[in-house]
Amino acid sequence: MNLDDELRALGQSAVVPPVDDGLTAAVLTRVADMPIRRSLRDRWRTFLALFLVLVAGAVATPPVRATVAEWLNIGGVRAQPVASAPTSAPTLPSVTGQLSLAEAQRIAGFKPGVPAELGAPAGVEASPGFVAVGWTGVRLEQFRAEVSPLYVKKYYSSLQEVTELNGYWFDGPHELVLEEATGTERRVRVAGPTLVWVDSGVTFRLEGVADKERAIRLAQGTS
Repeated sequence: MNLDDELRALGQSAVVPPVDDGLTAAVLTRVADMPIRRSLRDRWRTFLALFLVLVAGAVATPPVRATVAEWLNIGGVRAQPVASAPTSAPTLPSVTGQLSLAEAQRIAGFKPGVPAELGAPAGVEASPGFVAVGWTGVRLEQFRAEVSPLYVKKYYSSLQEVTELNGYWFDGPHELVLEEATGTERRVRVAGPTLVWVDSGVTFRLEGVADKERAIRLAQGTS
């Protein structure tokens, strides 16, 4: 394949926004005045026009790691990428309340889910629209997506979509923030690896399980 064919194929496969016609015309005018053979000049005109299209597309596109999912809400959780990682170590508050699951359901307004593999929880707490269930070293929070305040996860490392669930895996420490209905943010703590998923209008946060595959298995066994 010659240069013309290669450039033509590349141009057909590129999916980018439109470029500034004035900038393109200016560059092509400069190229037209260059003292080179016509065939070579035509090739450079094509190459530079395509190059400008690709550059414009790169400028208009967010950073590679900032995928669409990272900028949208995940149920009652918003994922927000930040430039630096937390400087303090993650903490995991234990769930000390001694409610029964039936009492938690009455207070929260929905039936809380429990991973079958973990057995009976050591602690259960609840408030309207919210339930926290705990085991040794594991915390499972669940809440209605429309509950205010909203959780905001400010993370530095990667965000991985979990195709087995309607959720995402935060693989490293990240800041956990509460955003009030007024837009005011209140920093809660630094959280460790967390699996977040949504099921039947309820958002789940499973924290304290560092192994992604085990966290997914626990989530799949939550009922």
